[in-house]
Amino acid sequence: MKKVYIYVITIIIFFIIGVIITNFVIMPSVVHLGEEVTVPNICNLAFEDALTELRKHNLDGVVTERRYDHIIDEGHVIVQNPLPGEQVKIGRIINLSISLGAETVKIPYLIGLDLEKGKMIIRNLGLVIESVDSAFSDSLPLGKIIKTVPDVESEVKKGDALRVVVSRGFILRMPDLLGLNLNEARGVLKNMGLTLGEIRVVEASGTKGNIIIQHPEPEQVVSVGDTVNVMVIK
Repeated sequence: MKKVYIYVITIIIFFIIGVIITNFVIMPSVVHLGEEVTVPNICNLAFEDALTELRKHNLDGVVTERRYDHIIDEGHVIVQNPLPGEQVKIGRIINLSISLGAETVKIPYLIGLDLEKGKMIIRNLGLVIESVDSAFSDSLPLGKIIKTVPDVESEVKKGDALRVVVSRGFILRMPDLLGLNLNEARGVLKNMGLTLGEIRVVEASGTKGNIIIQHPEPEQVVSVGDTVNVMVIK
């Protein structure tokens, strides 16, 4: 009989323990799992800060993608899924896309290329042409690329803008006419697109008709159509 009482009491004790566990442990957990929270906005936060913010809302995060982004800083959240403002169950894992920062490229060597070919290469690299300027060149003919700004091999971000300088043609430098006669000088100037202007005849030693002074002087930069004045021996 005593054993029966002990058995009954044991069953009652286990039953009470079971009720306590159910009411205070199992049921709260089940009810808790059914609760929903609003997903916070963690875009543009650093990864660790994003995790901290999610955990404040009983959520967690995992990196599902890392990619280059021209706007979002390296190590920061680009996109989250589910999106901010959505209602999700507590404990939900939020998928995060993390920025690798802006992808960089080096300015290629474009000097001597036609402008259109240079433009194609620049666009294929993900860069933008801000402006096309022109200048005379000592060595490159009309329409060829003289330089880029930033310069060759400079490292820039994809999406950045650069300036291209294109040749307006060869620089014209004034030829040396000293010692030539007028007919020879006219021929030289004509070939360069220059015009013989004022001719002053002066008393001087030397061969009659030869040029002893010219303006502009030799090696000065001139333009097509410019006039050249000379002084010759009488």
